[in-house]
Amino acid sequence: MTALQNQADDPMPESKNNKPRLDDLAASQIGKKLRAQFDEVLNEPVPDRFLELLNRLETAEGRPAKDSDHD
Repeated sequence: MTALQNQADDPMPESKNNKPRLDDLAASQIGKKLRAQFDEVLNEPVPDRFLELLNRLETAEGRPAKDSDHD
């Protein structure tokens, strides 16, 4: 039997069966950074050309267009 065949027949060692995990502190820090990044994106103003396009699409679908003023 060759070394390659032996590797294929052996079950995976216990250490390779476990999925990698982050400790709680690392997961918490990653979560905080992701929330901060997405909060910045959510607070960015929507460009007027996108609002105009959305209004045109709503009108084409028969729904009343929303006011183009935004916060």
